[in-house]
Amino acid sequence: MACLALGVFAAFTRSASAFDTVVLDPGHGGHDRGASIGYVFEKHLALDTARRVEQLLKKAGLKVIMTRSRDVFIPLPGRAAAGNRYGNAIFVSLHYNYNRGGSGNGVETYYNKSSGYSLAAYIQAYLVQRTRMTNRGVKTANFHVIRNTTRNPAVLVECGFVSNSTERSRMMTGEFREKIAEGVAQGIVAYRKANR
Repeated sequence: MACLALGVFAAFTRSASAFDTVVLDPGHGGHDRGASIGYVFEKHLALDTARRVEQLLKKAGLKVIMTRSRDVFIPLPGRAAAGNRYGNAIFVSLHYNYNRGGSGNGVETYYNKSSGYSLAAYIQAYLVQRTRMTNRGVKTANFHVIRNTTRNPAVLVECGFVSNSTERSRMMTGEFREKIAEGVAQGIVAYRKANR
């Protein structure tokens, strides 16, 4: 799937320039738990996943800036400010999803501006390939962090549904969160190669 995706998305990325910095934004934190069921909190899942992505990207030779590296609350404007602080960068916000009925499943990646589309498409393709989760697609959204990150391409990734018992049991394991991290990191690296 990712190989097919590369051909489709290459046309969208040729005009962009390569980057050397990734601003990773683990969603929620501190008093803001995010999606939660029992003692499973999105804020913990997002931070653990971001740390795993961070290590993978550093191994690939990229600089990584974390909007938070511990369980603290960062207001949305502060997250977007981090996305705008660095030149030659991209912004990737990591989240886990929730719906009240419990029937939602799969992964999806959002962008707000056209500059974020191909980054979202690469991450989505590799995330689906690595995890075999349902492909909910690449979508536009008006989320604050990607709307207000204006200097660099910005995306928000929903890595599965905390409210889905099957996905929740998988995401509670480090092994599966590592697969999610690998998909995100591989998508970022592939996007960068296409931009060289």
